[in-house]
Amino acid sequence: MNLPVRLVGVIAGALIVTALSLVFASQGVRNGPTGPFGTVQPEPDELLLDLEVQAAYDDDEIVFQFGWDSDAPSLYHDYLVYEGGEWVQYGGDSDGSQFPLNEDRITFLLDDGSIDGFEHYGGFMTIYSFTRYMSPEDVEEEESEAAIGQEDLRKMLPDTMQDPSDWRTLRGEDELADLRQAGYFLDLWHWRSHRSNPIGWSDDQFVFDRRRSDDGEGAASTNFDDELEQPEWMFDPDLTGQHAMSWDRIQSLDYTMDDPYFLSERNSVPFDPDHDWQEGDAIPRRFLSEPEGSRAAIFSQATIDNGRWTVELRRALDTGYPEDDKILEEFGRYDLAPAVHAGATGGRWHYVGMPVTLGLGRDADVEAVRFSGDGPDWSAIEPTTVELFYPGVIGWDYISNRESHAGAGAIETNDSFYDAHTEDKMAFYALESEFREDIISQWLLTTVVWTLFILAITGAFVPLAVRYGRQRTGSGTIVREDALRAEERDA
Repeated sequence: MNLPVRLVGVIAGALIVTALSLVFASQGVRNGPTGPFGTVQPEPDELLLDLEVQAAYDDDEIVFQFGWDSDAPSLYHDYLVYEGGEWVQYGGDSDGSQFPLNEDRITFLLDDGSIDGFEHYGGFMTIYSFTRYMSPEDVEEEESEAAIGQEDLRKMLPDTMQDPSDWRTLRGEDELADLRQAGYFLDLWHWRSHRSNPIGWSDDQFVFDRRRSDDGEGAASTNFDDELEQPEWMFDPDLTGQHAMSWDRIQSLDYTMDDPYFLSERNSVPFDPDHDWQEGDAIPRRFLSEPEGSRAAIFSQATIDNGRWTVELRRALDTGYPEDDKILEEFGRYDLAPAVHAGATGGRWHYVGMPVTLGLGRDADVEAVRFSGDGPDWSAIEPTTVELFYPGVIGWDYISNRESHAGAGAIETNDSFYDAHTEDKMAFYALESEFREDIISQWLLTTVVWTLFILAITGAFVPLAVRYGRQRTGSGTIVREDALRAEERDA
């Protein structure tokens, strides 16, 4: 073969291999059959979500209205289904899998300036590599139960630990009491579409040494008798026209807010084991009743219109519970970090937003407007759009560690999140965090393969170049010899 043709072939081969490698590499590890938790594609298709926030207040109360779009709004949580003569639980899973039996939720953390750095980093300050669902190898339930009286580790604040990268260094009771007395906690408003909203409430919680509920009784209890292995309550047929729901209709997402899709004090009677229960009868596993104490501080109402949630939350400015609620005042400025569970997901598979400022009668990202009468005129209040993003497994112990995160130095000096990142970039980094080990392995493998490829190309080019050079040299010598002979004949 002609040597230039061989060179062209080698170059063409290199270009083809390069193009193919780029095509396959662009697919990324996300397109593997399972995610890091063994579930099929737990990450949402859309990594960003727009949340509209409005706020208003009067002398006594503050009222929020939130709005967001959802392709599949969910009212469901977990149900007891009659199968083969037994009541079997379905739903309520928090492994990231998109299954209809997970209620939609909106939460937000609220601070009054007591948590240094929260104004820049928000909920990331409460999550670590050891909190639940952040790693396939969760902390052992027995160890967690023995240490903190809770079988899993949830949100925690850095200063509640002596070493914020190790939950086992939790401070002593006296130190924790002093921190909490000084206001070192985050108020957590936790609205759930199934477990409290149907009776007009939102759960009231706070984050300190873990995620805690305010003092008092919550709205949702468990509707199951472990000893008898059956529900404790069923629907009142005189009020609802049914003893149970249909499992087929639940799976088809056929129930709406106008249907009895929840069980409460208002629509139930004691369970009748002698009723002629049919295969596929379904009863909610959660029983709703009016909450009590500090936990009953937040009222709610919500609507779904063409796939769009509108949620209104109302609470007293001063609840009278300063040990677990942030007390709000006119002309005060606060920091608010929202999050939304959409598409029937649970656990950490949600959308989060970086903090925005909340001002009561003063300039802020979200300006609470004074109202009079029974409630605000939302049409007259300009909403603030907060872009939420998928957070992946990015935890505080990761981003504040110089060895793992290049921006840890900026965090130490409390620089703004927005100086280095936008929401879309954070969503991309968050998705990468899901597959950090896979990506590093892929980088190493790619480096090895390309090194071998370059060596192979070099090995192919050098002999060809040498041979081609010799041929050119030989051809030049022959031409010069022919020219000399011709000159001698002419002479």
